[in-house]
Amino acid sequence: MATSPGSRRRGRPPSSEGRDTREALLNAALALFARLGFAATTVRQIAAEVGVRDAAIYAHFPSKQAMYDVLFAEAGPPSWERLGLNPEVLAARTPAEVVPELVRRALDQWSTPRARLFGSFLLREGAGPSGLGRVYVGIEATLEHLAGLFAHWQNQGLIRGDVTARQLVWELFGPLQIPRFLFLHPDSTDVDIATCRRWTDDHVAFYLACTASPERPRP
Repeated sequence: MATSPGSRRRGRPPSSEGRDTREALLNAALALFARLGFAATTVRQIAAEVGVRDAAIYAHFPSKQAMYDVLFAEAGPPSWERLGLNPEVLAARTPAEVVPELVRRALDQWSTPRARLFGSFLLREGAGPSGLGRVYVGIEATLEHLAGLFAHWQNQGLIRGDVTARQLVWELFGPLQIPRFLFLHPDSTDVDIATCRRWTDDHVAFYLACTASPERPRP
């Protein structure tokens, strides 16, 4: 049966409604995770917060864990996909150009209200698999993602080659967790966020000075 251009199939919400429901479910899940903990939060509670039936969640997420995974991807250690960067394009640029951009994009990602609340939740969960233990796994993935780029710079003589590329990535992103968790929390003020960015800028400048190849001028 033909349908008019403005019609849609019954029972299937338009894409805008679907996106809105998906975001509402993520926000509700995060609020409950932060209040009750991941293990104690149920799919039924998440659905009730949004005002939908339990089954409606499964049109957007296969499980509670899948919702957590989406939230972690937004607020956890950065990946190429989340940062919106092409490693092949970055390889043609210098560390002095790329490193500040990598850090800025990561900080933008961590500064959103949802990411700040999720960071607070991670601290509450502690070292378990849904807390900082998952951060460790994410950091390992980030090291693998970025190590190839840093190894390329080492081969080009652009950064020091007396330590491994993985260690160089860690030395860049590991210390960033201190200003992140100190200043980027649900109640952060504009001053807090500005202070976080200042600490981060100072770290990036120090990092570039310490990792520059001895054979090349320091940035």
